Amino acid sequence: MEERVLGRYDAAAIRDLFAAVGVLQALEQKGFGELTVALQTVGRPLPHIVLSGRKGGACYLLLDACVGEAVIRPDWFERRGYAMERAIDLAVVHWVREQDPTAPFPSDRPRLPLQRHPGLGVLRRAFRVVAQMASELGKDGVANVPKFFHDGVIFFRSRLFLFMDGEEQGRFEALVRDLRGLPLGDASLALAGGCVRDERGELARWSSGYQVFPISPSLSAYFHSDIYAAQVAATLDRSRFLCDRVAVTRTRALVAAASEV
Repeated sequence: MEERVLGRYDAAAIRDLFAAVGVLQALEQKGFGELTVALQTVGRPLPHIVLSGRKGGACYLLLDACVGEAVIRPDWFERRGYAMERAIDLAVVHWVREQDPTAPFPSDRPRLPLQRHPGLGVLRRAFRVVAQMASELGKDGVANVPKFFHDGVIFFRSRLFLFMDGEEQGRFEALVRDLRGLPLGDASLALAGGCVRDERGELARWSSGYQVFPISPSLSAYFHSDIYAAQVAATLDRSRFLCDRVAVTRTRALVAAASEV
């Protein structure tokens, strides 16, 4: 049986969706040709959407994404004081990498932690493909699990994604507030490298639940509820984070040295 994303979409259908939202055209304008979309399944629990293209006689991986599903049951909301009448069904972006292996990093946008190549500028358009699939399947929203702080910030700044848990959203906004004096890459590195402490003096580590773009009225109503807003505000107000900038400089140097090996 042919593998399909979310049980419906084969490689040809996904390519058509990329074309419809302008992803393929944008890549062609960057000089990539012979664009192909494939689903890679060998050794993977879920199929990966892989978009590749040729430039200068070589073939490059441009986009790699893994999309699955999850269900949030009503008792999850009940424990947070909110009455949700039914289970919430999500499409989940477990992994996404968008890159231009042929371009250098611009001076005003330095490399983020573990980033090998700069982006292509098509991530928002690619997200529209996942949102369209989720909508067609009657999902309540699209979720991602940001692996690093900078991933969460990028999705948050899109004005589309909020953490499902209001307390987690409040803590995240406090981190954004208290680390705003650092470049985004350094802020992410600070959390990964143990350079940030919370109001109790304990190390603040990055860990993440679902960060969600709501589609259905039921899920949108939850994010607009007074209960969710109060949880965000209370956690934001009581959370404080301090960063050891000397430790960040030391960590950055260690990461740079390791990447040269």
